[in-house]
Amino acid sequence: MSFSLRHIPCPAGKNCTAFQCIFGHGEDNATEAKVQPTPPSSSRNGSSSISRDRSPPYQGAPSKRIKVEQKNDSAPSQPPSKANTSHGNASKDHSLNTTPRSVTRPVSPPPLQRNTRTPDTKARPSSSTPKKTSSTKDSKSPVPSSGKTVAKADCQSTKQRKPESLNPRLLKSSPASHETRLKLLKMLHHQYNRLNEALRMAAMKPAETSLIMSPQGLIFRALDDEEETALEKPAVYTNVMKNKIMQHKKMNVAQWKELRVKEAPRPKEQNGGNIPKEINTGLTAAQEVELLKRIVTRVDDHSNHGYVSSVPAEDAVESARAGLEAAKGWEKCDRCQQRFQVFPGRRAEDGALVSGGACNFHWGKTYVPEKAPGDTTRIPKRYRCCGQEVGDSAGCATHDKHVFKVGDPKRLAAVLNYAFTPDNPGIPKDRAVCFDCEMGYTVHGMELIRLTATSWPLGEELLDVLVQPIGEILDLNSRYSGVWPDDLANAKPWVPDDATPSKSKIRTSAVHESKSKDLKIVSSPEVARDLLFSLISPSTPLIGHGLENDLNAVRIVHPTLIDTVLLYPHKLGLPYRHGLKMLMDVHLNKKIQQDTGPKALGHDSAEDARAAGELVRLKIMNEWKDMQRAGWTLVDGHFWPPGKPGGLTEAVIEK
Repeated sequence: MSFSLRHIPCPAGKNCTAFQCIFGHGEDNATEAKVQPTPPSSSRNGSSSISRDRSPPYQGAPSKRIKVEQKNDSAPSQPPSKANTSHGNASKDHSLNTTPRSVTRPVSPPPLQRNTRTPDTKARPSSSTPKKTSSTKDSKSPVPSSGKTVAKADCQSTKQRKPESLNPRLLKSSPASHETRLKLLKMLHHQYNRLNEALRMAAMKPAETSLIMSPQGLIFRALDDEEETALEKPAVYTNVMKNKIMQHKKMNVAQWKELRVKEAPRPKEQNGGNIPKEINTGLTAAQEVELLKRIVTRVDDHSNHGYVSSVPAEDAVESARAGLEAAKGWEKCDRCQQRFQVFPGRRAEDGALVSGGACNFHWGKTYVPEKAPGDTTRIPKRYRCCGQEVGDSAGCATHDKHVFKVGDPKRLAAVLNYAFTPDNPGIPKDRAVCFDCEMGYTVHGMELIRLTATSWPLGEELLDVLVQPIGEILDLNSRYSGVWPDDLANAKPWVPDDATPSKSKIRTSAVHESKSKDLKIVSSPEVARDLLFSLISPSTPLIGHGLENDLNAVRIVHPTLIDTVLLYPHKLGLPYRHGLKMLMDVHLNKKIQQDTGPKALGHDSAEDARAAGELVRLKIMNEWKDMQRAGWTLVDGHFWPPGKPGGLTEAVIEK
């Protein structure tokens, strides 16, 4: 169907070259009355058709195609002219005086008034067009553009969700019929309401009143849980909902309260951080040590992960020494993976300790950046130290020497052999020991350079000394160890009469600011090991994080170990593990090891030792809660198992 826009000036103006342009031109108005177009021909069936004249366009209005009414059409809205009424059959008379039907139809918006100005001249707006005044604008301003705007503004002002009824939410794909969903939703809401009322009637502290939910909050919770189940597990929706209903039906008030405490938002400190979690076992120090027997780490089957449970045999150590001589000092750099040669005692011709030149490396670990929701593209790994992608550069840090690390117990024993913890009758039975070591790179691999021990559960410092390694130092790894060259160079020798090193004022060096204390230094790792042996016995629980590294550094075989790596295991199992920093942040809301990085002061072994002890206390607190739920009690300071008339024996507690 053709149409005409003659009331709109042509955008091209006089430069228009279109064949039979549908827009209006200035000269069309002047010649429209003079030129008479040829009437369109009729089709064979008696109905009219659109003109198909292919002659050159007229100079004016004849180029306009005229739509003529069909034979069976109704009469036009306007009365016909006198010329048309003189004929017997008006439908067959198609003169130009007939008003086109398209002209009589209402249009929206109404057409603009045509003027006689040329198209290339800017036309003024019609005087009949109403202007938008300020009053008109103001009258429309209170009307919202959409419902979402009102809802958003209301949400921002009231900080509340829009109330809902206990009716399943509409989903694009429903996992069950509406009747089934409504029935399960009401049953789940009934259990929530029952537990909430029981919690309301229970004796609560004033700070715990926020755990009680409002009626609308219970509806929100039921709707959210039902919708989550319907979206995430549509195939087993009915079974999951029934299991959830039965789970809450069997739940008591104490369990519901514990669940609400976990769901409640953590209170904030004045500085904006999370308040550290308080550990209160309700037990004495001796009782906590007694419960440690229930969580002792068994390392006999973890030898493939670095734990040494027996002293290497002498023939195996001799074989390792022979292998070292045959290798002629060739090692693989622990940082840049380059092969280099190490010279214990220095090379005779030039006094060099290692070959291979400078070492370029990335000191940060690799990680995979988070993806945006819905992003399925592959994101390459990056280094935490500089943010570069893996493979973009050889390294962002440089050291003048290559370094290496040894993990084979036989090779470690070739430098200093392991020793069992000797018997020590004078050690208190109601005390455990937390210890942590710091290591640096030498010509023998990684060696002990600092040893710290604290008492558990009180956290008092028992030992904190620097250690002179056996081999020549290649790199103290100060970024992580926290031990700097000035610390070893300025440390005074430790003598047997020295008490626990005093906590002196932080000192400043021209090279760095050391946060370490004025520690005393011992002459060798063997002397440091003897000092640790004076604090423990084979039955003393030895607590730490990643104990296989610390025990290998000191060369100790100890039977009673509690390793937080195994107390809080990674979901993928060894060798994957959670870091001590992450465990403290997640479980206790505490920040440790904050001074690491390019300009950091390194770790503090005393801080790490106490942190591992706090994680163990948290485990003991939860263990005692589980025992109480199972029926254990305390009578006259002794643990009584459920159904036992007497005190608790050692065999029972280790069960």
